[in-house]
Amino acid sequence: MKDYMEIANSNIIFILAAVLILFVLVQSVCFLIMSWKRGIAIGISKEKMLNAVKSSAIFSIVPSIPIIISLIAIAPVLGIPFSWMRLSIVGSAPYELISADIGAKSMGVTKLGAKGYTSLVFGNSMWVMSIGIIWGLLFCIVGLKWYQNKMKNIEKKDSNWLAILINALFFGMLSVFIGPPIVEGGIALLVLLSSGAIMTILTFIAKKFKFDWINNFSLAVSMLCGMILAVVYTGI
Repeated sequence: MKDYMEIANSNIIFILAAVLILFVLVQSVCFLIMSWKRGIAIGISKEKMLNAVKSSAIFSIVPSIPIIISLIAIAPVLGIPFSWMRLSIVGSAPYELISADIGAKSMGVTKLGAKGYTSLVFGNSMWVMSIGIIWGLLFCIVGLKWYQNKMKNIEKKDSNWLAILINALFFGMLSVFIGPPIVEGGIALLVLLSSGAIMTILTFIAKKFKFDWINNFSLAVSMLCGMILAVVYTGI
């Protein structure tokens, strides 16, 4: 049986990933053209729209750095093309690694890339990652309008309850990611605490000195610093 990385980095996977990413790029260009035409139709000057495009392009650079680093981190385990495709469309590095690990463990392999992680197990990881991510998109298509109407009704009855509900959902989502480092401790916990401290410092600076632009980069910078510190802590 072939080593799974031969399949993960094969030409056919590269071609399939490239087709999907090309589709997203074409879609993005179409939305840009439609938005530009709509802006002109409602009277927004070309100068303002051009400035918006430039500022958006500049502000998207720093948030993209952690994604590139995530690609570098997961590509040795899941191959370049599939990792490239996943991080270019939907999902995130934590989700991809968690779901891929679930796919491995469901077939009796202890972790990604461990002994017994064959091409068949890799295929199962791909299926789990792909199927697991589609439900949010399907819910938005089928049930987002219903959900928004429900939220509006709750807000009319009791706005405080709506705030509690949203915060509970948010902290529930966070617990999925911060729970394991807290329980396991070690380097993962150190990275979590360090990233949180950096985020807190950046937020304080933004509020204290009225540097609102820092808010656009605080999450990306804290993630990037967390990745760097993970390497540092591992080497200590």
